[in-house]
Amino acid sequence: MFRMLTALLALSASSGAMAAERLYACGDDQIREYAVTGDHARETWRWTAAQAADLPDAYRTRLLAHIDDCKPVEDGKAILVTASTGGVVLIDRTTGRVRFRAKAPMAHSADLLPGGYAAVALSINPQGDRLQIYKLSRSETPLLSVPLPSGHGAVWDARRKRLFALSHDLIQAFSFDPHGGKPRLTETARWTLPGRHDGHDLSATPEGGYVVTTDDGVWRFDPEEGRFTPIAALNPKLRVKAVSVAQGGMAWVQAEDSWWANGFTIADRDTGNPHRIETPGMKLYKVRWIR
Repeated sequence: MFRMLTALLALSASSGAMAAERLYACGDDQIREYAVTGDHARETWRWTAAQAADLPDAYRTRLLAHIDDCKPVEDGKAILVTASTGGVVLIDRTTGRVRFRAKAPMAHSADLLPGGYAAVALSINPQGDRLQIYKLSRSETPLLSVPLPSGHGAVWDARRKRLFALSHDLIQAFSFDPHGGKPRLTETARWTLPGRHDGHDLSATPEGGYVVTTDDGVWRFDPEEGRFTPIAALNPKLRVKAVSVAQGGMAWVQAEDSWWANGFTIADRDTGNPHRIETPGMKLYKVRWIR
């Protein structure tokens, strides 16, 4: 019995997709939760903006029509959602209720900050191209912004106490001070993207590094060394919209028709054993593991 249990634990550790508890996929006005085991994914939960009774009509019909990120936060108890059609919402996973909302033109990524704040990266738009800060207790009210041309990524790094932001050409690091009556962002470092630039996705790895996608590939990024290392199986590769890494697995989305895909790929951390998961009825844009 002991040998059998040891073998099962070893198998679980070696299979990347089996190591992650949940994975979220988003596109159109939907968020879908999947339980992934081996090369199989079973949908376990779904949220649709059009059916969210606690949202104003503008969010249900227009502002959340093209969801482009669905980031698990608060240890998976909530999901922070952005949409290129101009909406941001924080959803309680258990109840599906909306805890925060904001209008943000071409919102492409967001993350929670200390002190009950959120950062949102806005892409190309006359009112976009910036990084905006909100207080979660004050929906619809941006408190400050800094330039972020073609903003596509916002990730709070709790270990380094830095907000990492992705734009067309750069990854920038900001310190964040929520005290003194008004929050403050101060840039502390910047790194120029490799390849053809055009940053599209920024996500953290369990070890404290990052994965970034550009116009022509996917790269590991080490903030300590300022080094970008190509991920061989995904570089060069065009229009990779999202890469998400868990302790034992990796998932990614590569556009197949204009800007969306009809499914995503799950694999081991070294991109071995890839498996395709179809997402019928949704123009898929991004996937996110709960780590």
